[in-house]
Amino acid sequence: MFKLNHIYKFVCIFGVLGCNLTAHADAFITNQLDNTVSVINSQHQIIKTIPVLGKPVGVVVNPNKSQVYISTPEGDGFSVIDSKLLQVINTVTVGGASLGIVIDATGDRVFVADWYENTVSVFETENFTLIKTLNVGKSPSGMEVSPDNRWLYVANRMDDSISQIDLATYRLRNTTKVGAHPFGIKIDKTAQRLYSANVESDDISVLDAQTLKRIAKITVGDRPYAITLALKGSLLFVTNQDDSSVSVIDTRTLTEITTIEVGEKPEGISTHADDQHVYVANWQAGTVSVIDAQTLKVNKTINTGEGSRAFGNFISQ
Repeated sequence: MFKLNHIYKFVCIFGVLGCNLTAHADAFITNQLDNTVSVINSQHQIIKTIPVLGKPVGVVVNPNKSQVYISTPEGDGFSVIDSKLLQVINTVTVGGASLGIVIDATGDRVFVADWYENTVSVFETENFTLIKTLNVGKSPSGMEVSPDNRWLYVANRMDDSISQIDLATYRLRNTTKVGAHPFGIKIDKTAQRLYSANVESDDISVLDAQTLKRIAKITVGDRPYAITLALKGSLLFVTNQDDSSVSVIDTRTLTEITTIEVGEKPEGISTHADDQHVYVANWQAGTVSVIDAQTLKVNKTINTGEGSRAFGNFISQ
């Protein structure tokens, strides 16, 4: 693997292939019922399956540390994968049932949402020492950090709300009601808008990312779960669990322009470093669908494992 990666970089640098270095990005797919993580390369091939105990769910890639953090709700915390060696190198205890997981903009902190304890634990990523435990709303799930590293946003599923936390002081700045049972959330790269997938009300809440004021509500499919952006933020992709589909929203007009059929029970969704290919983890099907954001069609389906969930930012950038 190591040698092949270096050969790939060599031919790109010297123009032998028409490619760029950002094309080399791996996707880390949690297979919750298999207790594994499937690693998919840019050629849409599984290059390794890594055992991860504790019913893995959440994923976040930390490129600055060459690590991947996997939340394990039945393992009392999260596992640390070396993204070069592709093996687990550490496990960190949080307590309760960890679910959502995200890093800050520099990769120096990792935030872990505890579904049962209604808290977010903050760890530094050098030695994984606990920095702070934050009290949030009921059943925290999806999280996002603003690009300027100023704010942490937390979806409180059972409170139907989004919390905004100041990362300099760790104080709660704001809480805003959204649709019923928000789960996956996404902030755009300009830090202007925050999007929330509301599972029980079948819609997307669009918020001003600075003030959390509500901008719009967009109706989508049955039980929207998670969100990603592609093509420079012009398109928003939403997994609809019970429709086995992905809604595509034009972020300029804030309207749904089409739906794309994927595998059964889609959950996690993330965008490749090329900003064009969108990966969808299909829980019931045990597959990953790869959508081309230009054509809005599935151009590849990859068999992964039982209960493919991949909740979070699961593709290396």
